[in-house]
Amino acid sequence: MDDRPLWRRMFDAWNTQVGTRLEQAVRTDAFADQAAFIAGLNRRRNELAEKFSRRVMHFWNMPTASDVAALKRQVEALDRQLHKLSKTLEEVRDASDLKRHA
Repeated sequence: MDDRPLWRRMFDAWNTQVGTRLEQAVRTDAFADQAAFIAGLNRRRNELAEKFSRRVMHFWNMPTASDVAALKRQVEALDRQLHKLSKTLEEVRDASDLKRHA
């Protein structure tokens, strides 16, 4: 007797009959061409949606994700510069202290 649950037996029966044919279909050049075409459509749709949303956000004078990312990069650059300046100032103070105590 088969100990598998009913749903699993039904799935396995379906997979035996249909799965093999589906597998053969997705391995064809025609399927690959259609998949590439649909991927291109999706990419273009996403680009248009992003362009539209960027225009809407800018129309309402609101920052977009790319605006925020650019500001974040600028703040990080300023933070690095401030860190370097602080380190240089500390080194100058230490050198000045050494001269004073020498």
